[in-house]
Amino acid sequence: MAGLMMYLAGPGRANDHTDQHVVAGHDVVMQAARGASLQDADTVLDLALILDQPRRVFGTQVTAPVYEWDEENQRRVKVGEKDAHVWHCSLSLNPNEGPLSDAQWQAIATDFVDEMGFTDPDGGKSCRWVAVRHGLSKNGNDHVHIAVSLVAEDGSKARIHNDQRRAQSAANKLEHKYGLQVLESRETERATVRGNKPGDLQRAAREGDSVTQRDELRRRLRGAATTSRTEAEFVAQARDARVLVRPRFAKGDTARVVGYSAALVPTVKDGTRAEPVWFAASKLDTNLGLGSLRERWGSDAAAEAAAVSEWTERNRHLREGTVDVPAGVRAKRLPLHVVQQLNESAQQIVVPDRTARFTRVAAVDASGALARASLYFETTSHGPIATASDVLARASQASRYDPEQPDRQRIERKQLGADAAYVSRLAARAVGRDSAAGWLAVARQISRVGNAVAAAERARGRLVAAQQTTAAVSAAVAVIERAEAQRTSAGASPTSSQQQTRPGALPTMRPNVTPTTPDSDRDRGRG
Repeated sequence: MAGLMMYLAGPGRANDHTDQHVVAGHDVVMQAARGASLQDADTVLDLALILDQPRRVFGTQVTAPVYEWDEENQRRVKVGEKDAHVWHCSLSLNPNEGPLSDAQWQAIATDFVDEMGFTDPDGGKSCRWVAVRHGLSKNGNDHVHIAVSLVAEDGSKARIHNDQRRAQSAANKLEHKYGLQVLESRETERATVRGNKPGDLQRAAREGDSVTQRDELRRRLRGAATTSRTEAEFVAQARDARVLVRPRFAKGDTARVVGYSAALVPTVKDGTRAEPVWFAASKLDTNLGLGSLRERWGSDAAAEAAAVSEWTERNRHLREGTVDVPAGVRAKRLPLHVVQQLNESAQQIVVPDRTARFTRVAAVDASGALARASLYFETTSHGPIATASDVLARASQASRYDPEQPDRQRIERKQLGADAAYVSRLAARAVGRDSAAGWLAVARQISRVGNAVAAAERARGRLVAAQQTTAAVSAAVAVIERAEAQRTSAGASPTSSQQQTRPGALPTMRPNVTPTTPDSDRDRGRG
């Protein structure tokens, strides 16, 4: 608790903490904090001691398990425990919401800890807590930090089971109660595309990267999934995108893959390659989980078995410590079947009895196509195209739910696999050769899908999501069209959706930009 309080009262990692002061807390804490300045280290340590007093008096230990990855058994195993008596979170506003007053933050923070069950009307099982405010974050977000001692006044331990989900639910209630901007993903009470954690941002800053590994993995895996029609193709496409994939086999059965995790190729420093940072694919984006991908491809037992050798080969290289990936990400055009699939999905959205199902399918397809376009046009950065990919990814997951018709939800989820498989089979039949689509054709179909998804969102009453979809897709399409116009004016060969891509050939439709890739910059000079 002392370490956390000193950080909250200090200058911050980016010197972004200003006017540090307490806005709310447990009665005992507020009495001690009244009139006290957090600029004084002794005062801060005294507040930490008051917060920690019940734990010290009763000697209650609060621990959490520590897990490590067991390579041999391909699962996490418990290796010990760590002290975990401090609970900490921040409540943050969108930058465009403007700052609140201390009185407003006091009310919000008090309601939040009540919703989380950290307070007890009778007082005995109440936890001591404090809310510290220290100005806007470096991104302009007004926010407060809440620190809670998990040992209550009577020495008992606070209940924190499922605290992340309960915190999201509490935040949703507070957004409505205080007229704040409502995060639409919370309306479905489902985690969708996971946001970056502080560790992700710190790692990117240390490495000098403009984007986090989490965001870059999402972009590459979405592109790989969209251009693949089978599981085996996906594993190969992920390798071509310089993504390490680690299969998770069924317990006691190395012939059946039930999931996977992914990582970027780690950097080399002082002649030694760092350890990869692994992310469970479904935690990056639920559409990237193996079950969702198989549903999307209309996979069967034979297709899954055919991919085992690809998974096993990738796993073998990981065990041997070798990095079996290309030297750089090759920015290719999209296969023609992706454009045909987008066209089919956009048409199906307007069919009333299929709207909800095909909104998700079309949004997933368009998100992946935009991810591939982002690698092609935006290379080392994440610009409007990558942003549009994220927006459609969120729309695809939110549209699984229809809160007004709960019975229909179950029906649609059951039928979704068949519909996605139908689209996949249709595209496979439509393509008899490995032809490539021009980016203008891709942009036109993405624009159609974006308009259809936005219309479906408006019909569900999700007006903010509809506006975000329209704006993001329009901005992304404009970037693609401008780049193609520049290429044409520079005298490049005409775009043709029937052009053949020779194996190993460089793309012929690239705009006039320096031909770098995300990995050539990330790994330059590092081996």
